[in-house]
Amino acid sequence: MERRMLGKTQEELSIIGLDLEKLLVSEDTYEIKRFLEKFILGGVNFFEISPTFEPKDVTAIFPINLYRDKLFIAGRSYSKSSDEIQQDIKELLAKFNLQYLDLIQIIVNTQEGIHRILGPEGALEGFFAAKNLGLVKYIGFSTNKERIALKLLESYDFDSITFPLDWMNWYTGYGRKVISKAKEKGTGIISKQSLIKKITKVNSEKGISDLLYIPSESYEEVKTTIRFSLTKPITSILCSSHINLLEWLIQAADEFTPLDIQEEENLRKSCEELGKVFNPKNI
Repeated sequence: MERRMLGKTQEELSIIGLDLEKLLVSEDTYEIKRFLEKFILGGVNFFEISPTFEPKDVTAIFPINLYRDKLFIAGRSYSKSSDEIQQDIKELLAKFNLQYLDLIQIIVNTQEGIHRILGPEGALEGFFAAKNLGLVKYIGFSTNKERIALKLLESYDFDSITFPLDWMNWYTGYGRKVISKAKEKGTGIISKQSLIKKITKVNSEKGISDLLYIPSESYEEVKTTIRFSLTKPITSILCSSHINLLEWLIQAADEFTPLDIQEEENLRKSCEELGKVFNPKNI
């Protein structure tokens, strides 16, 4: 599988990364282990873990520990203070039997969260304390708010940003400023993707169109989503999805070719109806 450099870090990530949250909710330990082995041997080296989830059976994550030196493992944290984020990092290491994290990603979606992270005794201070102990290498943030992303990019030189990027957002005007700013600063860009599509449905009673979110229903839909995102200047797509879509995800990555001009124009036209309903300013 293709790999790309993460910003200025000199770390090479597979173009597909897996958020283990939905995978770990499975009751089938053997199935989890089988999927992890298959993905790692297939070239996936990027995984994200969360302190709110842990394996029900430690044997399920054996492949993560076995191939640790070849993997890039990110941890997710909702904490904003120094003490809390250090505690999250230690919990992640203990739950997944790890010695260190490559990246800690702070979830931020409010202005208050920005002030707490960057202020005295904030998460940024906690990151440096954990880094000095060899518990984590890099720091990034994750948000689905464009204005929050821009503010954080302007405020500090984070190693990475995780942001939702897909053609349905892009062609309605959402996310372009974020990608441009991150590229300008040399920040590694990770696209958050849940393989959910937006569709419009006429609501006759209200006389308007409703915006509906449903899972991708075919391989071609998944392939289009992956091709669009990877055509943009990102490092990797971090996917949070159910097991039944993960096989398609890996296949689409292995078959990736950039979209050509006509294909991009076709996607743009398909968003014209969506644009009447979806307002990026409300995000």
